[in-house]
Amino acid sequence: MTRFDGFDLAKFTRSASMIVLAGVLFGTAVSDADAQRRNRRDAEQSEEDAAERVFSAAIGEIVLAAQEQQGLELFAESIETLNRALNTSGINPYERSIVLQMRGRAFYEQEQVQRAITDWETAITTGAMLTSEIANLRINIGQLYITEGQYDQGINTLEAAIRDAGPDIVTAPLARMLSQAYAQAERYQDGLRWAEAFWELHPYADRSRGDYSLMLFYYQQLDMIPQQMEIVEAMVARWPDEKRNWTSYASLLAQTNRETDAFEANKIMYINGMLTESAEIERVSQYYSYFEYPYRGAAILEREMNAGRVDRDQGNLQLLANMWRQAREWERAIPVLRQLAQLTGDGDDWVKLAEALYQEDQLSEAETAFQEALNRGGINRPGDTWNLLGTVRYELGRRQSAIAAFQEGARFPYARRTANGWATFIRAEINGEAERARLRRRIARDECGFTITDLVNGARLFGDVDEEGRVNIDVPERCQPFYNRFGEPIEEVAANDAEAESDNG
Repeated sequence: MTRFDGFDLAKFTRSASMIVLAGVLFGTAVSDADAQRRNRRDAEQSEEDAAERVFSAAIGEIVLAAQEQQGLELFAESIETLNRALNTSGINPYERSIVLQMRGRAFYEQEQVQRAITDWETAITTGAMLTSEIANLRINIGQLYITEGQYDQGINTLEAAIRDAGPDIVTAPLARMLSQAYAQAERYQDGLRWAEAFWELHPYADRSRGDYSLMLFYYQQLDMIPQQMEIVEAMVARWPDEKRNWTSYASLLAQTNRETDAFEANKIMYINGMLTESAEIERVSQYYSYFEYPYRGAAILEREMNAGRVDRDQGNLQLLANMWRQAREWERAIPVLRQLAQLTGDGDDWVKLAEALYQEDQLSEAETAFQEALNRGGINRPGDTWNLLGTVRYELGRRQSAIAAFQEGARFPYARRTANGWATFIRAEINGEAERARLRRRIARDECGFTITDLVNGARLFGDVDEEGRVNIDVPERCQPFYNRFGEPIEEVAANDAEAESDNG
């Protein structure tokens, strides 16, 4: 049969049977053997009603027979026997109360709970029971109501027992029973006083995990955070190897804005091998990232992914890539970013890969990745991506292609200033180089003019001329682009130089 938190209904009613036997044998009133103390009202009441609290020979004989049957667990037979007693004319209130208690016990043993309750409640109405007896019986009745799911009736019955017998009757098991009933009825505010009474009455050494859980449940339902923290800290101290205690502790720390302490709690759990679920390991790695230890968080996440304890899915790859990027570990971020970009096909993921490649000076691959990102589309800020592509192309020495990329970037208002600035800079660089080349060429040509003039004059002075009167000189290699062997300017070159100088002017 059902037992409830240390209260044994069968034991209680067996005690009642012993009272019956004593009454029959001695013809005197005997109190409940399980009562802890008799109060003054019981003493006075027993003296006043002593004459009425006896068994007649006929009823006593029937009760003894029923008691023997119950001792042999012949409960159905005992019910029939007790029915004879109840149908006997002249049965007094005291005899009726005992018989009803015994029959109630038999019904209980046969799992006819409602009939047991009815008999016990009827026994109370006989008026023949002492206050302590009524209180004890009400406790059993209340317990049965609770086991039947009739929580409010159980609560009312138990509290009526306490009112009858006084606060001294409240023990730790009784307070716990009430607190559980209130919890089942979802009357948390009303039940809190009983939960806390149980906690005070129950010795520390005897407190079980269930006792701590009961208190924690109440404080959680009533959103009493400091009290929750007190209970959970006690559970962590008492059972330091239990993961659920640490998990609750870390959660409470986070709720109370003690994120650093929550981080430390999660670290302890991870170091001690308590975190085995994928989501738990993800959480601790995110803590490292949040507290600016992204390298450590990424290292943990990557190791656990490689070991198969963390899912290698899109979300975790994204998390791992972001932490490597946060740690500026571009080389370790690249393979993750490449896998992620290929997995999602998302333009922004290709941009992140391209940025990491650029940071590692892998410019050609970065250019390809930027171009892939733009081709994929869906980029958050495509103008910035065009500008980054232009930067890569510039560093690759492909300035005209870079200008083309910056021109694309200039189509977006937020990127226009940067794009135009770069395009202007590159054009100025190209023009400056051309101007410097023209200037160097002009200086070289002018210097050659003096050299050739000296060579021509020297040749004429020494008569080194041909039949047509032209000199024949050895033109220095540096001057060959400008003068032929006769010391004459090359017309096409001269014309082009003149045109270039005109355009520059």
